[in-house]
Amino acid sequence: MKKTQESKIKMARATLGILTGNGEIVAGTPGLGNATEALMELIGETEYHSQGQMNTGSELTIRKNEARAALIVSTLKVAAALAAFGAASADPVVQLLKAKYQVSDNKVKKMRDMSLFTFASMVYADASPVAAQLAPFVAAEDVAGLKNLADSFNELLPQKRTQLSKSSLSTQNLEDAVDRIDKLLKETIDVLVKPWEYNQPDFYRAYTNARIIVDAASRKNNGTTTEPMTD
Repeated sequence: MKKTQESKIKMARATLGILTGNGEIVAGTPGLGNATEALMELIGETEYHSQGQMNTGSELTIRKNEARAALIVSTLKVAAALAAFGAASADPVVQLLKAKYQVSDNKVKKMRDMSLFTFASMVYADASPVAAQLAPFVAAEDVAGLKNLADSFNELLPQKRTQLSKSSLSTQNLEDAVDRIDKLLKETIDVLVKPWEYNQPDFYRAYTNARIIVDAASRKNNGTTTEPMTD
C-alpha cells in the first residue's frame, strides 16, 4: 500500500468515526446517512484489497523451492540408476541408457523449472518399465516416488504467477476504492456537512479535523506532517 493511500484510509476512518459518533445529526441530514454507509463499505473494501495486495505468494515460493529440491534429488538418484543399469547390461538398446543419463549433478540443478520437470518425466518414462530390474541401484518405490514428486512440482509452478496476478488486481482495486472514497467525501459528504458549520460548530470542527490527512508525504509542508485536505 502506498503511503498516500494509507494516509487517506486513516483519514477516512477518522471521518467515519465522527459521523457514526454523531448519529442524530447524520440521521437529520438528508442523504448523509446513506453516504455514511457508503463510506463504511468503501473502507471495508480497502481492508479486503489491502490483505490481497500483501499476499504475493511467498509461501508458495517456499513450497515450490522445497518441491524442486526434492525432485532434483529423486531425479538424480533414478537417472544414476538407469546409467548404471545400462552400463551393466549386455543389451545394446539398454546400454544406451548409460550415455543418456550420465549427466552432471550441476547441470540438473541449474535447469529451469519446466526443463527440470520435463527431464524428470523423461527419467521416469525410461525407468518405469524396468523399475523392478533397477535394484540394487534404486528401489521400485523410488521410481514411483519420482512420478509423484514431478507431478506435485508441476502443480505448484503456475500458482505463484496466479497469486501475483491476484495481488496485482488487489492493488488496482485498492487504488479504485481510495479514489471512490475521495470522490464520496469531496463531492457528497463535505457538501452535506457544510451547512452545520454554524448550527453545530463542534460537530463541524470535529469533522474538518478528521478530514486532515496525516503523514502524507506528498502533503508535507516545511517539516509539518499534517495539512487539511482541501482539493
